[in-house]
Amino acid sequence: MGAGAIGSLFGSLLAEAGNEVYLIGRASLMEAVRQRGLWLRGITAKHVLSLHAEDSPQNLRSQAFDVVFLTVKAYDTQEACSQLKPILDGGTPVLCLQNGIGVEEKAAKALGRRSLLRGVTFCGAFLEAPGSVRFTGRGETVLGLPFKETDGRLLEKAWLAAEALNAAGLPARVEKKIEGAVWMKTLINAGINPYGALTGLRNGELLEVGEMGELMAETVEEGTRVACRLGVALPGDPVEEMFRTVKATAGNFNSMLQDVRRGKPTEIDYLNGAVAKLGFKASVPAPLNRLLTVLVKSLERRGKPTC
Repeated sequence: MGAGAIGSLFGSLLAEAGNEVYLIGRASLMEAVRQRGLWLRGITAKHVLSLHAEDSPQNLRSQAFDVVFLTVKAYDTQEACSQLKPILDGGTPVLCLQNGIGVEEKAAKALGRRSLLRGVTFCGAFLEAPGSVRFTGRGETVLGLPFKETDGRLLEKAWLAAEALNAAGLPARVEKKIEGAVWMKTLINAGINPYGALTGLRNGELLEVGEMGELMAETVEEGTRVACRLGVALPGDPVEEMFRTVKATAGNFNSMLQDVRRGKPTEIDYLNGAVAKLGFKASVPAPLNRLLTVLVKSLERRGKPTC
């Protein structure tokens, strides 16, 4: 559900591995997949013809699913889940495979907590054109339970989803406590994405500008202090991971910059905005994250990057 870059990447590789996969996405994208299949380029080159493509979940009322991968933008979570609810049987797990903090709470408002899984992926991809996805980075995908309540059935579903991803060439594992991985991915994005969106620069170019790298590190460090105050156990050093990601994706225009250029909303409220808001509640100042949130939101209103 939400077959943009990541949704189409995962769906196509799962289909190639022998699974029956339905993509749900924007009409123009789905029409291209119906007409010509889906082309994967970059790390993996494939032409996938075995996908079903629909522009509304209402067209799938008669189908039963093992798992739904939710890959819409964070701000569309609740609406997407409301659209999904009529076609789910209550036992179908919905995996929130999205960036940012708090998306599972939005999903729970529409679907309840008992059917939700949470995941983050460190794979990289972008849409080159309708029906064409560029696979730029094969990273790990981590799955787990988003809420403290333990549900053995739901955890078993997470393991089955991870097995399917691994069989499709997408490295995946299950962590019962997913919160640390969610924060790690959020802090990496918070340190890169707004700087790219505000400057119009590729990821690697950011480190070539004066003290930009120091500011990026300070942004992540603010978030790390917030996570620490909230008792979140991070699975590594997010500053080191952020710089590693910048170097690994040096030629990329990040997703937030792409959203700004398309005149679309960004996920800033679920990245730097969430860090700043949670920091305020926990009495941990996060002024850089707050400033970046305000600047990116003002950029959204202008509808174009500053450069």
